[in-house]
Amino acid sequence: MLHHLMLCHASMADQCVDVEHIIMDGGSTDGTVEAFQGREDVFFLSERDNGMYHALNKAINASHGEIIGHLNSDEQYLPGTLQYVLTFFAENPNVDFVAGDFIVVDSDGEFVAFRKTFQPRWPYFFSNYLYTTTCTLFYRRKIFDVCRFDESYRSIADVIFLYDVLKKGFKGRHVKRYFSTFTYSGNNLSLSPISAKEKKRFNSNLPLWYRFLKPVFVLLFFVERILNGTYWEQPVLQYSIFSRMDLSQRRQVTKVKPGFRLRFRPITDR
Repeated sequence: MLHHLMLCHASMADQCVDVEHIIMDGGSTDGTVEAFQGREDVFFLSERDNGMYHALNKAINASHGEIIGHLNSDEQYLPGTLQYVLTFFAENPNVDFVAGDFIVVDSDGEFVAFRKTFQPRWPYFFSNYLYTTTCTLFYRRKIFDVCRFDESYRSIADVIFLYDVLKKGFKGRHVKRYFSTFTYSGNNLSLSPISAKEKKRFNSNLPLWYRFLKPVFVLLFFVERILNGTYWEQPVLQYSIFSRMDLSQRRQVTKVKPGFRLRFRPITDR
């Protein structure tokens, strides 16, 4: 929706780094075209596409930056994220992509859960889920010279993309820092039946040894989560995001005793 996209853009505009924001719109009729067409602070294209990953590949083709990240319209970067990532890549020339942590919020930006991750390992992607979520991932441009999102998938091409990146030998690193917020509506694409169907489709092509050892990877995944402290957070968690009430400045949110479990409170968009 347009109001989410406005918040997403605001979260990039105050990062205090040189950023190229590319918006690929699928021909929406909710006012997005009128809001962004002709603006100098974004590259905006509105035309019909063949799905989210087709639009994402087009955006990558149109980009010029040496570091590339991507957000869905209802996600935001937290303050200082892009400067941190820029510095991290400059200080770690042998790292090809970086992943961070994120905060799950509802449609009003209120806290739902924290999500901490750890080092990306491809066997965990298909034994559990893509725990290195796309809204926290940043890549060096050279990755896209050999890897692209598989447009034959509608829901899980981000998982397959990162699998391909790791299998091709690119080096990733997880850092313990919240990079972004992810809006949980209860209707997210990852929860739809097509996701389960596509996972089954891709899993059928994985090696037999992997399918045999899948229960082991499930166990190792949870052991590693515990060892990396992904279930725990400080007694008070603070973050600041843009809200639909004010696009001019971020709103500070304080959560006492934050939890990692998704406890969804339905919100009616207005």
